[in-house]
Amino acid sequence: MQVDIAVIGGGFSAVATVINVLDRLGQDTTVALVSRKSGLGRGVAYSTTEPWHRLNVPAGRMSLLADKPDHLCEWLAEEATEFGAEDFIPRQLYGRYLQDTLADRLLRADNSAQVWLVDAEVLDCEQLTDEQQVYHLSDGQLLHAKKSIFCIGGTPAGLPVAPEKLAPEARSRICLNVWSDPWMEKTDPNDEIVMLGSGLTMIDQVLSLKARRHQGRIQVISRHGLTPLPHRVPRSHPVAPTFEPGSKPLSGMMKALREAASKAEDWRAVVDGLRPITQSLWQHLSTSERARFLRHANAWWSIHRHRLAPDMWESFSQLRQSGQVSVAAGWLREVYQADGKVRSAYFDRHSRTLRQISSDWLINCTGMDRCSISKTPLLKKMSSRGMIRSDVMGLGLAVDQESRLINEVGEASRSAFALGPMTVGQFFEIFAVPDIRVQAAAVAGRIAKELS
Repeated sequence: MQVDIAVIGGGFSAVATVINVLDRLGQDTTVALVSRKSGLGRGVAYSTTEPWHRLNVPAGRMSLLADKPDHLCEWLAEEATEFGAEDFIPRQLYGRYLQDTLADRLLRADNSAQVWLVDAEVLDCEQLTDEQQVYHLSDGQLLHAKKSIFCIGGTPAGLPVAPEKLAPEARSRICLNVWSDPWMEKTDPNDEIVMLGSGLTMIDQVLSLKARRHQGRIQVISRHGLTPLPHRVPRSHPVAPTFEPGSKPLSGMMKALREAASKAEDWRAVVDGLRPITQSLWQHLSTSERARFLRHANAWWSIHRHRLAPDMWESFSQLRQSGQVSVAAGWLREVYQADGKVRSAYFDRHSRTLRQISSDWLINCTGMDRCSISKTPLLKKMSSRGMIRSDVMGLGLAVDQESRLINEVGEASRSAFALGPMTVGQFFEIFAVPDIRVQAAAVAGRIAKELS
């Protein structure tokens, strides 16, 4: 198969890329979208079937199209849903919106590019040059492309404990991947549960248990013991920052943010005011400052930046106030089985002592790893051949300012790009829809200009 553009992946990044390509290139251009059709458009984030798993950003800011901010709200109205711009809609509904938008664009009779949906996975990359990229697909085909766009998301994070510290006999009561293991169907309403990780994934799992009228105790352990904070509706108007990228060291910026938040009527306005310059702020930090931020400040940034719908936060808070849910700060050290229970030993952050908790289940809620080369077979093969490399922080793939892949000797490709969470090392804030859709439009624009 010979195409002009190969899009590898099937989640939000891939859908946004294909739609932007269709808007910019004519019918003499061919595009292959390589993804399993079963999850096309949904990826991990929007494949959930739980109606109480909702977006953590209001619908009014979640349009697929950067140049049409009301597109999602218009679709919600056309579908006669009850949701409006300020609502945090179910993620499964948002997944349907992505699929419908792509299908509508593919079916439209105009002079846009031809798109082939290839129901397969890319197993290997034989060639990655500026002139041609060659891929081996799981259906036996060879795919040749002039341009390639990698839209591979993250991989589920494993339990942060050494393999030899995880007892084999306890594994039947451990859920390593909450997106693929229907563990709740095996539980008893009175089972005691330990969840590792206190972010948005944990919130989803706890609220799913609540909807099932779970009565057993739920104990949460994470490194800092911090949980996401709530949005305010309606949203406060963002407050412009008092500094520019590169004007202050990391410590100076953090001090300025704390001072601004203490004076603001709503601290969220200060955090949201950083959005236009967050990527630039990150890029102006030295490697040592980036490492220091990730080590000391990232957990605090995350709970303020990636917030919850107010009613979800209220439901979770009620569970904590009742004592059914508790949150501890610490590091998992060992997991074994004792008296028919899963025994989790962790080092308590505050008491500096080793503690143990017995439970019926241990659930991994540490979320998704950033795009890990070592955990993605395709990327691992490409890295071994020097086609790609990790960014200097080891967060994802090395790319330049235009999202072009960088090889082992530091050369940026003229024909291969990466989008979304894969590029976190370069852009940092590149997980949310508003950021990825801008990146997808920019990459599609560059490719269109080069091909034409």
